[in-house]
Amino acid sequence: MINYHFLSKTRPDNVGSNVLIFAAEPVIIQALSLKKAIAKFTPPTKCVEADIYWTSRKHNYSKKVITIPHVTRKQRKGK
Repeated sequence: MINYHFLSKTRPDNVGSNVLIFAAEPVIIQALSLKKAIAKFTPPTKCVEADIYWTSRKHNYSKKVITIPHVTRKQRKGK
């Protein structure tokens, strides 16, 4: 199992539209793949995007930024 660390970001109401701040405490999800970890993640309200950090089995440090709500490939292709 790999530990995926999710950091949620939101846009504040009183600051410009390009500024993002962290919305909540980091959430740690254990899963076998990134796809399954994203499916398990429930974002907090007003969450715009999430940064995901993890270390692979070969000890490579990785990062991915996803937009909320996340649209899977299956939903994009219409299958």
